[in-house]
Amino acid sequence: MYEKVEIETGIPLDHIGRVYKMISVIPFFQEKESRISKIEILPGGLTNTNYTVTIDGERYAVRLAGDGTAEYMDRPGEKHNAQIAADLGIGAPIIYYDGKTGNQVCRYIDGITLVNDHFMDGQYIPRIAKVLRTYHNCGKKFITEFNPLRETHSYRDIIEQKKHAFYEGSELMVQKFAEIEALLEKYPAEPAPCHNDTLPANWMDDKKNMYLIDWEYAGMNDPLFDLAALSLESNMSEENEHYLMSEYYGAEPTEKQWGGIIINKFIQDVLWSYWSIVQIAAGKDYDLYWNYGLNRYNRGYKLIHDGTLDRAIKARAE
Repeated sequence: MYEKVEIETGIPLDHIGRVYKMISVIPFFQEKESRISKIEILPGGLTNTNYTVTIDGERYAVRLAGDGTAEYMDRPGEKHNAQIAADLGIGAPIIYYDGKTGNQVCRYIDGITLVNDHFMDGQYIPRIAKVLRTYHNCGKKFITEFNPLRETHSYRDIIEQKKHAFYEGSELMVQKFAEIEALLEKYPAEPAPCHNDTLPANWMDDKKNMYLIDWEYAGMNDPLFDLAALSLESNMSEENEHYLMSEYYGAEPTEKQWGGIIINKFIQDVLWSYWSIVQIAAGKDYDLYWNYGLNRYNRGYKLIHDGTLDRAIKARAE
């Protein structure tokens, strides 16, 4: 008697072996003497490899953590934070999580993954705002912190140490960044549990619930960082950005709140422009990362040149 296992073409043999080894030691599956019947590639993910694995007729999302990621990812922190999200019903239910490696098995969410087009007409905004409020206001604390100001300095230090070129004319950007640092030191935001990577690809809709997946970068932070990230990454219109904030706050956003989201958008574009150069300095594709960083750099500078950032700084201080 033979068992037929369907394996999608293109999956490396060593990954097949790792999937089998992982499943074989998980008590949830051991107790049932479970059997794998299908392994499929799950698209997405830059640092990890993901698969849909059918076990005993049910589908699971299996993550094989990228080599070396445990050196710079706080895996125990992610485990804690992702479990809070799962308990709140807005993260994928976790079956298994290896706090040392980052390997993970979750119940598969049978739904659609959002893309930028889903944000054109604002249909998802009320549901997304509800999810954001749920974990921002849950009253629990993530055991990690995500400090974008500190991260930016870290990337700048790496660039200086490697004596790598940055984009020309960045002096004014550095000056404005310093102004924001001084502002936030005097008027700090109240930290809350944040996802910090709320791009459309991390949102899923199963036609009943909205889920936010991939909590690798989660940590305590200014909640407006999450709203700003979603707005930037989805190319949200001003109208829909206003709609998002109104749904999130349950009222017309104040000038101070509006200033907060603009400041967080600027911080992110500065942060990820430096991050891009660090990737180049590490030997990654020059054109890809230089152009990605340049687009973010130029967008951040636009906020300076049209006066939007100065108005936001003034409003945030009032």
